[in-house]
Amino acid sequence: MMFVVPALLSLLALTAPGGAPRWALGETPGGASVIGQVLASFDGDAITGRWHWRVTNDPVMGGLSSSTWAVQERVAVWNGTVAIVPSLKAPGFCTAATYDGMGITAKFPDASAYLSGHVIMRLRSATPSYPGFKVSFAANTLNPQFKSFKASFALAPTTDWQYVAVPFLPAFSNDWSPYTGDCGGTDPSGSKHDCCTRFTPDVCVTKRNLRSISQLQIWAEGHAGHFQLEIDRIGAGK
Repeated sequence: MMFVVPALLSLLALTAPGGAPRWALGETPGGASVIGQVLASFDGDAITGRWHWRVTNDPVMGGLSSSTWAVQERVAVWNGTVAIVPSLKAPGFCTAATYDGMGITAKFPDASAYLSGHVIMRLRSATPSYPGFKVSFAANTLNPQFKSFKASFALAPTTDWQYVAVPFLPAFSNDWSPYTGDCGGTDPSGSKHDCCTRFTPDVCVTKRNLRSISQLQIWAEGHAGHFQLEIDRIGAGK
């Protein structure tokens, strides 16, 4: 169950399949002011609008998923379909990611002041019920795709613009399954993956990480179906 909340900082944690939480936040007038540091936008800004994005779909792994990415009227529009990977008999993935500096040497604005806060995104979707959306960021890693800090998020059931906030702690983990994109489970290979908890601090986001963001990624993963997402901006806030 989820709903559009009247107060911008009221968060709703939802349980996703596999136990990973998803986070939803409703749109309110003036809500953009809570984004204390914009990380990425599509308005041509010299700092936050300079990133180059591209999609990667699971055909690189023998899958059938596909997606397209375009910037229209200062908004990124991402459309696609997550399909079943024949060899795995499980849903694949689509991702849109920045590729400046190969996702390793690029330097995004410093977000370390918001460790106790959230990733905040202004989004709109024609498929708000699609359950496989995730957001991730790479920092201090040579493997930005698969050692990024990743978290699931949910959209409120509206096709209007809305804000989604995902707490840096404890939602994000850099120990997630390449099969599902989720932490807290065990792969078919037997590898276990930890979510961020006080017992597993090594997989949690740190201030050092938030000073060193080198890539942003949006995912549609682990759930077959069509998805559509429009992205106005991505940032960090309280």
